[in-house]
Amino acid sequence: MKAGEKYFALTPKGVEELRGRAAKLDANTRNILSLIEQGFTSADALLQRSKSTRDEMIDMLRLLLGNGFVSTAVSDGTVKAPTPEPTPSVADSISERLRLKQGISPSQARFALSNFCLDQFGTAGKDLADVVDLCEDVAGLQMALDSIRSEVKRVCPDQRPALVACVREINETDYDG
Repeated sequence: MKAGEKYFALTPKGVEELRGRAAKLDANTRNILSLIEQGFTSADALLQRSKSTRDEMIDMLRLLLGNGFVSTAVSDGTVKAPTPEPTPSVADSISERLRLKQGISPSQARFALSNFCLDQFGTAGKDLADVVDLCEDVAGLQMALDSIRSEVKRVCPDQRPALVACVREINETDYDG
């Protein structure tokens, strides 16, 4: 896997679903989990190996992401499971700890984050924008935001203020206050 490549990974909940006797998912969706377990972790690889249409695949991936069966990550060039990011040190700026509020509008957040990816990374941001478009809830969007933040830090650290402004704009859609 090349550095910077986006991929899906099973969460402990996804592994348990595959191992469990009482299936909570339909056969096609469990098949996607199985393909990810076998190492087919990119959206393209999953689509090539599944009999599902692109739209059906997107729906299944949204379901899996939204219910915590899979997560997304960005490869650093080595094959490994995604791990939570370490707690930021005092030296890290406040912009490193970007958090989406729970009451935000997911559709507005998807739009803003996708636009940010395409504006900042050009065609290289399409994969990140596609991942954002698969997110159905705030938890999934937060994982996507964490990936975007990591990519900004790695590729164009001077654009951190633009990402902070984007998140601030998204958080203004918070209907909970």
